[in-house]
Amino acid sequence: MNLKIALIDDHALVLQGLNAKLETINDFEIVGAYTEVEDLLLCIKCKTVDIVIMDLMLKGIHGFELIDKIRSIQKEEIKIIIISGFYEEILHKRALELGVKAFLRKEASYDELISCIINVGKGNHVIPDFLAEVYQNPLLSEIEQKILKLLVDEFTNENIAQELFISRRTVETHVSNICRKLEVNSRIGAVREAIRLKLV
Repeated sequence: MNLKIALIDDHALVLQGLNAKLETINDFEIVGAYTEVEDLLLCIKCKTVDIVIMDLMLKGIHGFELIDKIRSIQKEEIKIIIISGFYEEILHKRALELGVKAFLRKEASYDELISCIINVGKGNHVIPDFLAEVYQNPLLSEIEQKILKLLVDEFTNENIAQELFISRRTVETHVSNICRKLEVNSRIGAVREAIRLKLV
């Protein structure tokens, strides 16, 4: 395995330390280490890059914006590893939607990083433990999933109550909880979000 890696971090000392350590690994080839986004994008245009290792928060640009720029340049999939000091679930879930292969906390050891790079190089995802727990525990309860499916099938609250043998008020409570969990304001929004997230 000879993985061609590009690094970007707007903290020069962090970048230098990362570069120096990864250069010692026989299976890794560091094709560039950058503090400026423009330099990284030029590297991707001109060189073969298998993996980009990046901070989530960069000077003048959010990491998600940079991912979009990388994708617009390089149609073939470049695997992206984010090293982040931010642990909010919503950020990590959005990054997964953008195709990020792995997350590491900034407190991670070099051994963890090297293991992560090898796994990503093999095509695997590396997901933080706290986020893995989220995916093991579904966002919606079993009854909420049933109601959501009926919403998608255009059942009214009264129809849902009859179908599931529960009161209309109970249905309204569940629909309200579904909207809250999916961060939408209406049942139509819930249906759209359910389809987008492939929950039904």
